[in-house]
Amino acid sequence: MVHHAACNMTTVASPDDLVGAVSRDRRMAGYRVRRQGDGWVELEVVAQRARMPVMLVLAWPEVWQDAEQLQPHLVRARSGNYGLIVVGSDAELEATQLDAMPADTDVTAVIGPIGMTRLLLTLRGRADAIHQRMLCASIDLELERSRHENEMMIKIGRALSQERDITKLLAIILHHACEVTNADAGSIYIVEGHDEEIADRTLRFKVSQNESRDLPDASQVVLPVAATSIVGRCVLSGDRINIPDLYGLDASGTGNNPWGYGHDRSFDDQNRYQTRSVLAVPMISARNEVIGVIQLINKRAKGWIQLDLPSDFQDGVVPFDEIAETYVFALASQAGIALENVLLYGEVKTLFEGFVKAAVTAIESRDPTTSGHSERVAQLTVNLAVSVNKADTGHFREVRFSRDDLTQIEYAGLLHDFGKVGVRERVLVKAKKLYEHERELILQRFQLIKRGHKIEGLESKVRYLMEASRDQVASQLAAVDAEIGRKVAELDDIIRFILASNEPTVLDHGAFERVAEIAARSWRDNDGRDLPYLTSGEAGCLQIRRGSLNEQERQEINSHVEHTYKFLREIPWSRTLRDVPDIARWHHEKLDGTGYPNSLRGEQIPVPSRMMAISDIYDALTASDRPYKRAMPTDKALDILAADVKRGQLDASLFEVFVEARVWTLPPLRI
Repeated sequence: MVHHAACNMTTVASPDDLVGAVSRDRRMAGYRVRRQGDGWVELEVVAQRARMPVMLVLAWPEVWQDAEQLQPHLVRARSGNYGLIVVGSDAELEATQLDAMPADTDVTAVIGPIGMTRLLLTLRGRADAIHQRMLCASIDLELERSRHENEMMIKIGRALSQERDITKLLAIILHHACEVTNADAGSIYIVEGHDEEIADRTLRFKVSQNESRDLPDASQVVLPVAATSIVGRCVLSGDRINIPDLYGLDASGTGNNPWGYGHDRSFDDQNRYQTRSVLAVPMISARNEVIGVIQLINKRAKGWIQLDLPSDFQDGVVPFDEIAETYVFALASQAGIALENVLLYGEVKTLFEGFVKAAVTAIESRDPTTSGHSERVAQLTVNLAVSVNKADTGHFREVRFSRDDLTQIEYAGLLHDFGKVGVRERVLVKAKKLYEHERELILQRFQLIKRGHKIEGLESKVRYLMEASRDQVASQLAAVDAEIGRKVAELDDIIRFILASNEPTVLDHGAFERVAEIAARSWRDNDGRDLPYLTSGEAGCLQIRRGSLNEQERQEINSHVEHTYKFLREIPWSRTLRDVPDIARWHHEKLDGTGYPNSLRGEQIPVPSRMMAISDIYDALTASDRPYKRAMPTDKALDILAADVKRGQLDASLFEVFVEARVWTLPPLRI
């Protein structure tokens, strides 16, 4: 160090001068020597309050003129908290290429020897510049972190709002809560019950995760809402609970244990685990009710991935800090609203499903013979849709039905026959070609005809007895009895034919003409009027070639699809269920245009309606509860469906999937 007496000036001309000044000059109290080498000194700015220490390296020509010696200092000068100050004359500096250093290299130059005042000002300026740079970098980092957290919150919010399965929703909530806090484990409890007093409700363990242990399923665990557990107290208080170290709590409930917990370590001992730091945060609904609790366990220290050994829980677990607590509280707020929405959605869905089942019950109460038909058609159609989803070849290999689509199909299947409530009950349940009262009327009529023939025979006998001789009576009476017997036998044969024709089977060959011949015959009543054996209406019903309905009745039955559509259209369906009325309306349409009610063709018919058409026919053929027909074997029913496919009435590709997947054997799918 050089002293100039004239001006009492102290200058620094070498590293040793600088080291000496730091140790002796009070003005250098804000600095200390960290390291020293040949031709350079590293100073730490102790006055700067920063997360990272601010370092200043002063290097003389013997260092910065040697590229190999200078390189380590240049690397540090680009690290953010280091500043390189080269000391030398202008001539020495001009001979170098220090000005060609990368722009992010913190390097500056001073003329040496340098006076203390100028040195102090230079050091202060460089330290302030480095500190400001570090501060800016810290702010940029915080901004980036905030941006990342905001994006994550938006992403989480979107995921929470889109998920309607409560188990999957809770798993998403817990996963993100553990992820953002670096928690090793966690669980979520749901408040159950509707008692006015919250303490009368229960807490059900729903989901959990643990990065360090494979734990058994505890989904059946139910706890009372009481202050004896952390989650119970969290529900009662409606506020977060943050315990830094559960093992370090004073069991007496004093000192560092204001909650009064005495930690039961049986679970920990059984699973070689230690529940240390705990954070419990309530999930609060829009109605300001606690509906669940997020409980996080063991925040891992920076650098820790898994907790295995007992020492890991001591060294690798830290308390949940304020940032983690705030973040989870914000997540819990989102989760509470999302969970409430899912619970409300579940309640609405349950309510609507109850309405649908009540509607199906109303249908089947009017026609008990088809009991279970609507539910079976819904199951068959949903399973066919799921089978289409699995198909990777064929016409429908790119068609996929979402969960909402399957719900639409299920509801349409359950309600596809609801319009039958608008059909007259006697038509709806008509099992024979003739109504029961019509059948009885015909039987009574033929009894009268029989009686008429017998009376005519008796009258003939009386006349013969009065007019004929004794020798002629016997033969004439026998002839009368024979004629009466013939006529009665003929009537009995007609009655048997009428009863056989009354069955809803295919009309035998020639039966149509015989009905007409019987209807053309007449008999005379007590008033002397000539009346037909069969009225035109009775004859028309007996001449029905197949089934039990005449054309007018068939049209009335067919009108049930329009009644169904009008009824379903009155329901304010959600956007995900808006196609239910159309799917149900068109399940009797045929690809060749011969169906009803609109004679649609081909692609005009929605795919779900085409699937329901196959399911509806299959169940009608194989149902065992129809009193007017026997249940048809599966093979025979499939043959009839195949014939409809061949005629171009049913979808060939869908029928192929129906058969290959053996849809009728699949168990009911719970959507």
